[in-house]
Amino acid sequence: MISMILKIAFRNFAKHWKIGLLAILGTFVATMLLIGGLSLNDSVNIYLKQKITKNFGKIDLVIKDKSDTIFLPKAINSDKVEIALKQFGEVTDFVPVKLAQITAKIGSKYVDMYAIAVSEKFQKYIEKSVEKITISSDTAQAFNLKIGDEIEIISSKGTYKVRIEAFGKDELNFRGETGSSNGTIFLPESLFEEYGIYPLKEPNAYFVTLDLPVEEHEKFAEKLKEVEGSIRTNAVKYRLATSPLNKIIGYLFIGFSGFSILSSFLFIASFFGILAEERKISLGVLRAIGYSRAQMFWILFLEGLAYLILSEIVGAIAGVGFGRYLLYKVNSFQRTDELFAFVQDKIPFNIKFLSVIFGIFIAAIVPMIILTCKSIEFSNISPSILYGGRNIEGKKRSKAFNALAILVVILFLFVLYRTSLNYFLLGILSLIPIIINFIGEINRKNIVTFVYGLAILISIVPLLSSGTAKDFLIRSGFVLIGSIYSIFGLLPYLKLLFEKFKSIHIVLAISYIEKYKKRNFIIFVVYSITLILILVSAIVPTSISKYIESKKEEGAFGYNFIIIENPIKSFFGSYKYLNDEEFKKKFEKLVPIQLVEVSKLGEKRKYSFIISSQEIFEKLVLPSEKLMKDLSKINPKEIPDKSIYISKNFADVDKGTSLTLTIKGILPGISRKLTESFVVQGVYDPTEALLPMDGIIIWKDKKIFGSISGYVGVIKDKNKALEAQEFVTRKFDAAVYLTAEIEKMYTAIDNLVTLSLQLFYLGFFAGFAGLAIITFRNVYARKKDIGMLRAIGTDGNTIFKMFIFEGLIVVFVATIVAVISSIFVINDLIKFVSPLLPSFKIVIPYGKVLLTLLSVFGLTTVFVSIPADLSRKIPPSEAIRVFD
Repeated sequence: MISMILKIAFRNFAKHWKIGLLAILGTFVATMLLIGGLSLNDSVNIYLKQKITKNFGKIDLVIKDKSDTIFLPKAINSDKVEIALKQFGEVTDFVPVKLAQITAKIGSKYVDMYAIAVSEKFQKYIEKSVEKITISSDTAQAFNLKIGDEIEIISSKGTYKVRIEAFGKDELNFRGETGSSNGTIFLPESLFEEYGIYPLKEPNAYFVTLDLPVEEHEKFAEKLKEVEGSIRTNAVKYRLATSPLNKIIGYLFIGFSGFSILSSFLFIASFFGILAEERKISLGVLRAIGYSRAQMFWILFLEGLAYLILSEIVGAIAGVGFGRYLLYKVNSFQRTDELFAFVQDKIPFNIKFLSVIFGIFIAAIVPMIILTCKSIEFSNISPSILYGGRNIEGKKRSKAFNALAILVVILFLFVLYRTSLNYFLLGILSLIPIIINFIGEINRKNIVTFVYGLAILISIVPLLSSGTAKDFLIRSGFVLIGSIYSIFGLLPYLKLLFEKFKSIHIVLAISYIEKYKKRNFIIFVVYSITLILILVSAIVPTSISKYIESKKEEGAFGYNFIIIENPIKSFFGSYKYLNDEEFKKKFEKLVPIQLVEVSKLGEKRKYSFIISSQEIFEKLVLPSEKLMKDLSKINPKEIPDKSIYISKNFADVDKGTSLTLTIKGILPGISRKLTESFVVQGVYDPTEALLPMDGIIIWKDKKIFGSISGYVGVIKDKNKALEAQEFVTRKFDAAVYLTAEIEKMYTAIDNLVTLSLQLFYLGFFAGFAGLAIITFRNVYARKKDIGMLRAIGTDGNTIFKMFIFEGLIVVFVATIVAVISSIFVINDLIKFVSPLLPSFKIVIPYGKVLLTLLSVFGLTTVFVSIPADLSRKIPPSEAIRVFD
């Protein structure tokens, strides 16, 4: 008997291979996405484990003084640090290090790097002899350097050429505390002083080795800080190993493609229901000749399991390929610059066998539960119902199912009530049409559904832009419900409209959609939500990108080029850019500034201000139309010293108010405090400012000791901007061309949008396959109807069009729902964002949206036309005879 059950189950599987192929197309998506995301996780985790040894060697902790900054290194108190380290038996080794930042020119590009002085203590620590100029092997590999190649080192004293004599590994492949910088060049101590790389005599860092597992490094670092409070400790290996962003990257992709997975699960539920419906007559015969309920269960279960196993195998293979594609996309998000180059790792592809098994297991849980339930449900149906060909999808639900449904509704209402009374009332409003459809009169159902759907949409309008992100998601759900009710309520009236135009195939299509609402509803929901996600994902990020692009010419407060002088050069003398006429010619305007910290009298909070002269107003653009109109009416030269323009975040006061403020330089240890009174000349809203700046102080020729000195400029010609950026870099200062940086940001957002849309498109796999499966089922289930229509003279093309239009109407209705929902969601988002970004506007990429919608309709037609073509080939006599 077991062999017979297996034979029947697998015969049915092999006989219906066309439907099986569509089932695989619809169900493998979940497995593919899960395994793809897990493979990305494996690749990143294995890469990080290798990187810990590759870039740190025996370095477990990096210790610096609390006041040490990227602008200015500060010598560490070696005596105190070593006394503290010697108190702990877990410390096996340590070494003081002179660690500095330099700029190198490798080939035609500039590279920001670290430099370390090689001392006898350092060589003893790494247990290697370093007699030659050594560069990190990662850096050498990234720039294809060979032994004997020369690179330029740019320091505060000038430019020097050095010959690379060795490539460093382990500790000599150090890439900063994060492990992601451009690498390090190791030089003899004598060259450090000769080249002006390091301004101090004492070391500014310690490398420490611990006899502890990586997981305990952070706790030890905290204990060490408690013993010696003047230091800042960084457990470099621990931070890299436990970085949450790196660890969850695969799960983020799984979450991002979550609806595609849900679409696949919804399709599975529909497919197994249709499978049971398909087998009711043939398996009804088996029940009639004596097969037990258990045997019926196993016949249907094993056939479904065969589809599932094949789908999981295909999904696993596709998942590995999809994982490679995801990793390729991640690796392609490379940082690019016309002047600067960066060492950017390529993550190699890896996937663990356990991840494949885990992905298959997770993807199979829901289908197995659905298959088991459908098989149990099917085995409990009497032979008379099965053999009689009656519909088994419309039978009454069990008490357990009804109880579960009531419990879900109660929980749904409870969550809404805890969130907001408004949402609770909307929830009740959403449930009324469902109740009416169960107990109301047929002629009232559609008008009630339409009116309540419209009422939900109208009720949402006053709530737009209120609350938090959670409220935004809840409103989006109600918008979808309201749109579905409204459109479904109009379907009968749409049928009446087409009856007037005597469009038989469309009328028949709508009639069948109305008759089998539940069957079509799953596919409809898949299409609707996927389209909403695609439309919103196409429109919102495009709008953000356009908004950012519109800001690129404006730059920061009207200036698009920033020069920051290297504080180390204060020991050797700064370059006077304003005295260089050739350099100044590249700019429309170049104004000196100082970056300082400002605090209100009696308060500890610090704010970022710039100090400049009245000259800055020539190109200055403050984010306030009223303030800019006032400034246009006066001569900037007449603005008195000690005038300030402040953001409302700093103080929302009237013009003419006098404020007593304390000014202090940015650089630690050498900055002095200065307290003065200033007169407020204007207040602006910093919300839309590209760079955070709390205020501007007008004070000509005032030098604040310890401030970060620099310049702001306006430069329109891109080539001149790159020339200026290179010139500043060679002076060992920093230059930022804001227009180019904004363009990079635009490109990055565009890449993310493209990837997100590709993930959402996968949701349509389930939709297309599901619609084709349902059409196949409809063709066979309606053989009698088709035979009757053919018998009374309806030609095959009309039957064919009926099935095509049935599929297209489902997609069309889903599109209307998606468009209505997207309008509400985007309007909600605009009102949510407007207070933060008043000039933000929605930009609709009509070409992309239209292409998406046309492709959906086109692919739907292709998928549905295959089973629809079978309908016109069915002879009337055979169709009617089947049900005799």
